[in-house]
Amino acid sequence: MRTHRLPLLIAAVIALVLMNAAPALAADTTPPTAPGLPVASDITEFSVTLTWPASTDDVGVDHYEVWRIHTDIIQRVATPTTNTATVTGLNRGSVSQFYVAALDAAGNRSPSSNLITVITLPGDLEPPGPVFLLSASEITDTSARLSWQGALWGEVATFRVYRGLPGGPLALVGTTTAVNPSVRTFVHTGLTPATQYVLGVSAVDAVGNASSISTLLVTTTGVAVPPTCAVSYRVTSQWAGAFNAEVRITNTASAAVTGWTLRWTFAGNQRITNLWNGALTQTGAGVAVGNLSYNATIGGSGGAQSFGFQATFTGANASPTSFTLNDRPCSIG
Repeated sequence: MRTHRLPLLIAAVIALVLMNAAPALAADTTPPTAPGLPVASDITEFSVTLTWPASTDDVGVDHYEVWRIHTDIIQRVATPTTNTATVTGLNRGSVSQFYVAALDAAGNRSPSSNLITVITLPGDLEPPGPVFLLSASEITDTSARLSWQGALWGEVATFRVYRGLPGGPLALVGTTTAVNPSVRTFVHTGLTPATQYVLGVSAVDAVGNASSISTLLVTTTGVAVPPTCAVSYRVTSQWAGAFNAEVRITNTASAAVTGWTLRWTFAGNQRITNLWNGALTQTGAGVAVGNLSYNATIGGSGGAQSFGFQATFTGANASPTSFTLNDRPCSIG
């Protein structure tokens, strides 16, 4: 029986020897070659595109790492799989150095490329000129209309409107789009009766450069008086991008009103395209409707006049929340 086991023992020994003799697969320990010097293109105020001669690897390059050195901070800013990358989020006129390294699938990292220095474009650093001829009108106990001429020079995208109390800081209370740079207006609302305010305006260009605040204007709101008029504003029909509205003015005072102008400010971008029974002036969101020759009088103690209009809008079509008749506030109803 022992002679029968001998061939099996010999076979096992031979198999063990052959298994130990088989060469083991070698791990990938060879890093890629260093990328070539990056070249910068498409430099803007806030971005740059970098391209570099590709690395080689015995197995294959998996991806690259792009590093930025700026103000003693080293930061990885991109991990492209090809030999190009666009770096964004840079500052206008900033100085940065970039270098690139390649990695293979095993994680072997190449030597870094040489450094390239990139300076982003400075862009427009010149603010518009200041606005001028600041004035206040239609002053009531709780509101005032501020008007000014456009900036003395430069392209203007918006105006910033400021308000404060004498001796105190100015706070930004609103902005207006510079559709017409020659004349601008803004209605301050929610003011306190019989209070002195300091008002100012600055011009801002499309990239955010702001002029100095204009020469400050000091104005005082009026003493609170009961409204002597009531206004009913009603949207009678509305469809995509347009609507019809009817406005009714009621005189709650005993004396008749002869010659009238009703003013309000739209909350959105409503634009009146057709108006009947009144004379229209609209500047931005501000609207003024005056009488015609046949409806100039509003009788006392409940006398009324009405007009209507058609307007366009986008977004919400919110109704106005305040009206003035001949620069005096009206109640809503």
